[in-house]
Amino acid sequence: MTGIQLGGIKVGPVIGAATDPNFVPAGAPIGQIGSDPGDPDDPWSAAAPPGGVIVQTPGPSAGPNATGTLRVPVPKNVPTGPRRVAIQAGHWKSDETPDELRRLIPQTGAEWEGVTEVEINLDVAQRIGVILNSKGIVVDILPTTIPVGYVADAFVALHADSDGVGVNSGFKMAHGARRGPYEDALLNDIKDSFGAATRLEYDGTHITSAMRGYFAFNWSRYQHALAAHTPAVILEMGYLSNDDDRALMLDKPDVLASAIADGVLKFLNDTPRSKIFGQDLVVPAFPSRPSRQSPSP
Repeated sequence: MTGIQLGGIKVGPVIGAATDPNFVPAGAPIGQIGSDPGDPDDPWSAAAPPGGVIVQTPGPSAGPNATGTLRVPVPKNVPTGPRRVAIQAGHWKSDETPDELRRLIPQTGAEWEGVTEVEINLDVAQRIGVILNSKGIVVDILPTTIPVGYVADAFVALHADSDGVGVNSGFKMAHGARRGPYEDALLNDIKDSFGAATRLEYDGTHITSAMRGYFAFNWSRYQHALAAHTPAVILEMGYLSNDDDRALMLDKPDVLASAIADGVLKFLNDTPRSKIFGQDLVVPAFPSRPSRQSPSP
């Protein structure tokens, strides 16, 4: 049985992962070097996620620049019953992170004129939870720390930005790499509903590598990260430093919450669980490059 191509990522049939001679168990190094998108000079040894990973090296005919692939087995703890969604309130309880995420402890979020990002994020997250619960969706409101290898039908991280001067306005979104093929759909569904409801412009200019490399997406660096199969996006709902954006987030949180919930519901309606978790994922391996000693923590 051969794999198929979906959304730019090859998806293959489920196999007995643990019996494969190239299987690497959870937390063990996979012999490749990654780097932090926010700090490319800080390399790390990529590690297998909680369910392990199969390292597939390229064959002799693949060419000198081929990097091979990583095969991520379907999680063993796929949800059953009602659909499950996680809404993360960005920076909430950042002081309770485990050792592997200790760099996040001082990152308490934006603040402007006495308004904190955390209060905005948590308020909107809880409102989304009420809406989705009323539709029969199980919702986990998550703090900064993600449960090890967390699995759900969708994950949305809520944040609010600041440019420090009050000029920028709008919302922006991103998802990670080396993940499942349905994240573009989740991003676009929320982007469309959020833009239409809030009338904020989409700020594609200021999407950062830190957003694309958000720690919750980064299963090859952290055990406290989302399973690779879990469709996941980060949403910066607006700029706290902008008077109009801040007023919208403070005065109309129900508008924001309803828009996000609508996007999530559209995604769930269009994307059954059997598709999300029906196959192993085969994603590109990290580019081959010399290892270097990581800086001391």
